[in-house]
Amino acid sequence: MSTPRLLPAQPHRIGVGFQATGWREPLALLDPFIQVDHFRLREPVFAPHPHAGLSTVTYLFDDSATGMVSRDSLGGTHPIAPGGLHWTLAGRGVMHDEFPAQPGREAHGLQIFVNLPADQKLRAPEVLQLAAAQMPRRQGDGWRAVQVFGGAAPLPLCWPAALVIVDIDAGAHVDTAPAVGEQGFALVVHGEGRVGALALAPGCAWHLPDHAAMRVQATQALRLACFSGRPLREPLVRHGPFAMSDESQVVAALQRFHSGGMGRLAPRNTRTAPEDSLS
Repeated sequence: MSTPRLLPAQPHRIGVGFQATGWREPLALLDPFIQVDHFRLREPVFAPHPHAGLSTVTYLFDDSATGMVSRDSLGGTHPIAPGGLHWTLAGRGVMHDEFPAQPGREAHGLQIFVNLPADQKLRAPEVLQLAAAQMPRRQGDGWRAVQVFGGAAPLPLCWPAALVIVDIDAGAHVDTAPAVGEQGFALVVHGEGRVGALALAPGCAWHLPDHAAMRVQATQALRLACFSGRPLREPLVRHGPFAMSDESQVVAALQRFHSGGMGRLAPRNTRTAPEDSLS
C-alpha cells in the first residue's frame, strides 16, 4: 500500500478560551467540505457573526465536559448536548453565535463547514439537529462506529456528505474506502496507529481517494473522524464567513449583512471572531 497523502494542519487559538487544529487546504481534496476544525472551547470567545453560501455544522464528542448553545437570527436558541449535532444551513445568509453551556468547562468537538451547491447558495436558511441517540451505530471485531450524518443518519442533506466517528481498540484494524464517485479524508482525534507507511498521531489527517481502500491499524486505542462526500467541483469564492460562487455574490452577501438582510442577533460580551475565519 502506498503512503497516503497527508493534509496540512493549521493550529489556532484565541486566548485561553479556544484552541483548535484546522484543515482547509488543498480545497480540491476536501470538496465538498471547505474547512474542519477539531476544537476545545472553554469560554464564549465568538461574537454573533454571519454566514452565507455554506452549512456550518457543530458536532460534540461524547467526552465533551459540557454542551453548547447555538443562537441564530431565525429566532432559535438551541442546546447541543455531548454526542449531538447542530447543522445551520446558512443559504443566503444567517447570523449565529455558539458558546459553552457551562463557561469554564471544556466543550470538545468538530466545527465543520460544508459547501452548498451553486443552485442552493441563495436558498432560505434552515437549522437541523440530531441527538446522539438518533445516530446509527455499528460495530465489528475490535471497532465501533457512529454515523453522525450522511448514510443512514436521519438528516436531510442537499448533497452527499458524511461523517463517521470510528473507535478502534489497540491491536485491531478497520478497512475504509469512500464510495464510487466520492472522496474523503480522515483525522485522528486521539490515539496512535498506522495506515500504510504513515504513522498516525493526534492532529494527523490524510486524504481518502475515490474508492481507494485503506486499512487503519491501531497501536493504541484510536478514534478517527472519517469524512466523505461527492465533490462539487464548482467555482468557489471565499470571503471571511461567506462561501459564494463568484465575486458578485460575495458583494451581494456583504450588502445583505450590512443592511440587516441576514437578520439581527443581539451581541453578548465576547470577543469578535477573526476576520479570516469561517467560524
